[in-house]
Amino acid sequence: MLSNEQLLCFVNTVEAGSFSAAARKLGKVQSAVSQQVINMEIDCGHSLFERSGRYPTLTEAGQRLLPYARAVLGQQQRLERQLAMLDNTLPSRLTLAHDEGIEIDKTLSILKLLAEELPGLSIEVLSASSSDIIKMVQQGRASAGLVFSETLYPEGVDFESVGSVHFEPVVASHHPLATMRLSHVDELKLHRQLVIGSRTVGHSVFSDPHSPDVWHADNYHVLLTMVLNGFGWALLPGHLVREGIEAGNLVPLPLDFEALGWHGNVDIIQHQSLSMQPIGQEIRALVRDKRTQIAR
Repeated sequence: MLSNEQLLCFVNTVEAGSFSAAARKLGKVQSAVSQQVINMEIDCGHSLFERSGRYPTLTEAGQRLLPYARAVLGQQQRLERQLAMLDNTLPSRLTLAHDEGIEIDKTLSILKLLAEELPGLSIEVLSASSSDIIKMVQQGRASAGLVFSETLYPEGVDFESVGSVHFEPVVASHHPLATMRLSHVDELKLHRQLVIGSRTVGHSVFSDPHSPDVWHADNYHVLLTMVLNGFGWALLPGHLVREGIEAGNLVPLPLDFEALGWHGNVDIIQHQSLSMQPIGQEIRALVRDKRTQIAR
């Protein structure tokens, strides 16, 4: 029977890249980590690492076992958190991170209802790109976040789909694109595109560029200002560009082909330590509430 300690040393060796790095991460000596992996290989009856090179690499057997080992450790962590919360009271502080591409009015409505139900709760609101918010939640810097959906979230982050935001391709009214009729998407490759990114990732998976000439910013309001100043065109949330379009400072891209506009799905994400608590469940219920619901 494989032990939790064996699985922990195995997974951390894969993620850290070596036995010594895994030992440092786990606060153990290298020989202890190596021995746990060897014991696991004996119990499995298969070699899990190829050790002929400078760094250990997974064998076929190791590759097949890795996702199951991670799943077992993930369930173990959930169990430990649930046990730790049996006698816990409600937390006194909550940090909610918010992608400014999602209307802040929705978030404020959620916070208002939460404050009414838990008047003693201290609340902190952070604003960042979705990619950065996911890292904040994973690392425990934020308790929960409203983000644009990712295809895969890191271990320890739970999510629920709660709506969508419409994105509109726009350009400044004084930009050359504003007076052109574009008959093919390839014509956009001749003009700079302004794309949302993060502090750690060049661009977000939900905003791949159409043009080879790309500038990034980690804030939609910065992107909007750059568009207004004629630096290029961008796909921006509809609620951010509405006023500029009505004032004539922005125009939707004049396209003769299929629309580039799209709907970005929105998720509420939470660290597992919060999602299993009553307050985590309450936050998700408030996001689903018709009074705070994000457009679908």
